[in-house]
Amino acid sequence: MKQQGFILIAALVFLVIMTLIGVAMFNGFTQDEAMSGNYREKARALDAAQTALDAAESWMVQPGNTFTGNWVTGTNCTGVSSTPVVCSNAVQNPATSSWASYVTFTPPGMTVNTTGGANTYISNTKYYIQYLGVTSANPPASLYQVTSTAAGGNATAVAVVQAVYEVQAGSTDIGGG
Repeated sequence: MKQQGFILIAALVFLVIMTLIGVAMFNGFTQDEAMSGNYREKARALDAAQTALDAAESWMVQPGNTFTGNWVTGTNCTGVSSTPVVCSNAVQNPATSSWASYVTFTPPGMTVNTTGGANTYISNTKYYIQYLGVTSANPPASLYQVTSTAAGGNATAVAVVQAVYEVQAGSTDIGGG
């Protein structure tokens, strides 16, 4: 019986199998890395959206924002604003970031680059303050729903957060949603 070369063929088959296992592991590591990057960007988007929500809350209790005129019932918001405003109409598509009207807000230290990239955000944060109604006449108090959204370093990492606040006349701290 001639068995010359059998070891060579067995070694080549073993080498091919090991190569396939190595390639599969490399693919798995690449996918893990992509998933962790997406998770990081989603967390950054959530942090930015929460910061916009906090900024809107802080604005609502600033001295000078009194319960007269448009502050109580709001106005019909139809466009983009760079200054805070209370709206009487509901935000369009609150679960998405494609709103027709909103307030733009750039948190301190946030770098915006429309192409994304490391340590940047793909767009400014935005928020929408909606008047929901009066809850008390004495002392005057009203409910407001604040919806905010932000994107991380890529267009797929988007977060939308929402909170409802009751603001009383003379409030200086509403202490969370």
